Amino acid sequence: MKTINEFLKRHSLVAGILLMFLFTWPFDLAMAGLLPFKVPYVISITFGWGISIAALLITGLTLGRRGIIQLLRRFLIWRVGWKWVFAALFLYPVVFSLAVLLHSVWIGVPIDFSGVFAHKIFGASANLPMFILPFFIYDFLTNGEELGWRGYVLPRLQAKHGALVSSLIVGVIWGFWHFPRFLAPGNTGSFALMMIKVLADAVIYTWVYNNTQGSLLLTTVLHAAGNTAGVFLPVANTQSGEHLDVYILATVFLIIIAIAVTFFSGSKQLSRVETVQVQS
Repeated sequence: MKTINEFLKRHSLVAGILLMFLFTWPFDLAMAGLLPFKVPYVISITFGWGISIAALLITGLTLGRRGIIQLLRRFLIWRVGWKWVFAALFLYPVVFSLAVLLHSVWIGVPIDFSGVFAHKIFGASANLPMFILPFFIYDFLTNGEELGWRGYVLPRLQAKHGALVSSLIVGVIWGFWHFPRFLAPGNTGSFALMMIKVLADAVIYTWVYNNTQGSLLLTTVLHAAGNTAGVFLPVANTQSGEHLDVYILATVFLIIIAIAVTFFSGSKQLSRVETVQVQS
């Protein structure tokens, strides 16, 4: 057992990432119809928690109970300044809304909300505004990704690399994690385009994370707000080719933001504070 623990400590990053994929990809592949078993609904809506379970398991095996507590306590970091709260809540909704509006002006056609993904969830006749807050809360509670990507993987990378390099590595892993969804029959989404967007996302997420004392609460809010905006606005999601022009425009905006925060905050930390969170 001691030998195993020592091995995991030396290779905790790789071991954690492998477990994150092992605990989630089988469900994703099954949902895509590529494995001969069905996924119960209760698991399908929370399979992202597999990432959290993997992160907590390896943290416990390598750092013990204290490491798990320190990791989970990052969800309690909320005194970070109102500008970061507003950034987490509104950055992605504003970017997506701007992309939708400019695209509408560009092509000279009024914005059409009839094809948004939310109608596929709540029904064609649903009064969508009343579902926005419940969906945001649901997405926040069922999102298990941030404990893994920003809570577990990012700090270990930042202990060895600069923030920008670490972000891009996380972005590649994070983007590749979505790959099984593009294998589903009838999927017309662009994996390459999604990867480009996720790389920009990863830089922005690190920027928020490093400037909020490593707050997983704020990055989870940022993630949930982005998912909510993508569901209720006519922007293509990761599995659909619908509204592709808007998705491309939003991706361009996110790339510009990622470049701007790198330029003004510095590639080494993506933060103007003196220290950033690099320990688990």
